[in-house]
Amino acid sequence: MKKQYGYCCKVMLTSLALAVCANAQGLPNAIEVQKNMGLGYNIGNTMEVPGNPTAWGNPFPDAAYVKAIKDAGFNTVRIPCAWNSHASNGTINAGWLDSVKTVVDLVIGNGMYAILNSHWDEGWLEDHVFDGQGFDKNGETTVVASEIAAKQENYWKQIATKFAEYDEHLIFASANEPGVNDPWNGGADNGQWAFDEARMQVLKSYHEACLKAVRSTGGNNATRIVVVQTPRTEIDKAPLLSSMYPEDPAGAGYTMAEIHFYPYQFSLMTGGDEDWGKMFYYWEDKTPGNDAAHTCSGSALGSKQSIDNLFSGLKTRFYDKGIPVVIGEMGAVKRLNALSGDNLKAHLEARSAWYGYTVASAKKNGLVPCVWDTGDEGDGNFTIIRRQVNKFGGNVGDIVDVETLNAMREAYGQASVPGNTIDSTVKGSLSTDGKALHISYQTKTSDSAEAGTMRVNFSGANWSDYVAISFDMKVEGASAGPCTDATRDGCGEFGWASVSLFNMSGEWDWKEVSLGNVSEMGTLKNYKVEFGTGEGKLTFTAQNDVKTIGLNLYGTQFTGDMYLDNMLLWKADGSVDTASNFNKVPELAGIATGKLVPESATGDFGSKTEVTTKPGDQPGTQPGNQPGDGNAIASRGYGNVDFKAHVQNGSVQVLFTAVAGQKSTVVLLNGLGQVIAQQSLVANDGTNRVELHSAYRGVAMLVVKQGKQQLARKVILK
Repeated sequence: MKKQYGYCCKVMLTSLALAVCANAQGLPNAIEVQKNMGLGYNIGNTMEVPGNPTAWGNPFPDAAYVKAIKDAGFNTVRIPCAWNSHASNGTINAGWLDSVKTVVDLVIGNGMYAILNSHWDEGWLEDHVFDGQGFDKNGETTVVASEIAAKQENYWKQIATKFAEYDEHLIFASANEPGVNDPWNGGADNGQWAFDEARMQVLKSYHEACLKAVRSTGGNNATRIVVVQTPRTEIDKAPLLSSMYPEDPAGAGYTMAEIHFYPYQFSLMTGGDEDWGKMFYYWEDKTPGNDAAHTCSGSALGSKQSIDNLFSGLKTRFYDKGIPVVIGEMGAVKRLNALSGDNLKAHLEARSAWYGYTVASAKKNGLVPCVWDTGDEGDGNFTIIRRQVNKFGGNVGDIVDVETLNAMREAYGQASVPGNTIDSTVKGSLSTDGKALHISYQTKTSDSAEAGTMRVNFSGANWSDYVAISFDMKVEGASAGPCTDATRDGCGEFGWASVSLFNMSGEWDWKEVSLGNVSEMGTLKNYKVEFGTGEGKLTFTAQNDVKTIGLNLYGTQFTGDMYLDNMLLWKADGSVDTASNFNKVPELAGIATGKLVPESATGDFGSKTEVTTKPGDQPGTQPGNQPGDGNAIASRGYGNVDFKAHVQNGSVQVLFTAVAGQKSTVVLLNGLGQVIAQQSLVANDGTNRVELHSAYRGVAMLVVKQGKQQLARKVILK
């Protein structure tokens, strides 16, 4: 019978007929399937978001987006997916299974292969790869591995039953990065808790639980391809998986192995050079030629030599034994704010060349490369195909990294797509492009100051040649007074608002200078702030190591808007470079939300409203918002979750309200969705305090969860 959208049969049949159809069809083995999978793409930071696939900023995948992936030349789509956060008493919500099915059908309906995995999902499996006594990110000291395996089997039996009729275009993947969140305790295993044979035996049992569940549902699942992961999906852990490979009830030939590939110094390192190694902006011959220290070459991880050696080793260890390997995630961030001019161009060309070489080597060695994507287009992004049009404009499916896509298409013998994004990005970093930033502010409380933050990240840029910064700005709005609840302690007679310019440099040291009250900023004008010490000047701890520049609006009972444009850096000779032209929305936090607008919208923010400042107040220096006081994140409520966070060097302090006895979890995730710190507790009645520590630096996601309620927001770890 003719197949349609990956189903065994086109027409409705009885269960017996379906079973006969499925068993009669038989699915090809892993080597046969791998030959047709081609280039892969991740729909990241979406279906794997605990509880809500749109909570991290991406829309639910639609037909236009999935078709754009196909049209771009990809033939495999990896769908990271959460299950536990959509389950109650061990049963996955039927509506969630239908939602996942919608995405799977879109992928297979476009003739592509779908890899459906079990992703991190608050670490129910991935953070518990041990048995008995140990320590994990949840603070738990005892894990019964057999209970985790039983949970794994239970979930996969439900998933496999839902998709039993699909043909070989649907592939299951047992886990994501099992053990990647192991604590950093100075251990010999790259500083983490050791992953030895005893722990591999536990991981093996988890993979076998998945295999047992899938095979038990029969039909096409009896020989459906299932992907199993190396510990932490690290290549150097491949020998452990190879020597203790899971047993498959289907026999040999119906599984694949999985690793991820992010050579850290080239792919992910953004916080500046360390004493143990430099950030690699460039790759092989794609380099300015005078910065060998920041160029990945020779035997460095991520170089041509290392890629070929690592991938050929995987071929020998797995593919040659009938087990293809999936590179489930791979990529390198764009360091858009750390570089400019020829250096930025060399960096972007280096990334594209690296992607092209990596996927070509993968293809040569029987690996299926799947590039990572988060949907973001700001500094540090991986994105090739646009989907966040509400934030970045344009159309769903626009190619935003033409050169990287073409480098990979060439490796697979595909014609180049038209366009040039490198030159336009470099040009945009040096000149204005007709866009400005419109930020809206609305305070939530009436008895304390709250902050709205706009920040542009520069990842350790050298500003030693610059003497000042300037920008066009207009701020206007209304402050209420007296406050609506005069019975509250600290309730002020009037609202107020002021704006400050800040930077973080060196060891993320915070320096700030006040620009004045909002009542003085109702007209669009140019602000120029000199660098140095003294009144009205912006001081840097390390002007040769600038991490972030930004604006804070501090206020109480304030609702208003800011228009911002033409942020320029000045040299002593009067020449200028563009610090930010707002061709992308920068980081926004606290009470600030924003969007890009045409420069022609300059005066379109309503009439000027005078703002009365409370007598005796010093706007911008309210308690908790002192210059040098770190990154104060305003409170925000969600059901019973009322949380405030304060970022200091190496830690995040979180305050939230709860009902006594309520199980709560506070989690920090990096840009890949990996846990970098986590604490679970049984909450007390009222205010609870949690402090998380991490060596990670840069943009992170802070999640506070109580039962089915959760709130997520971005923070900058410094």
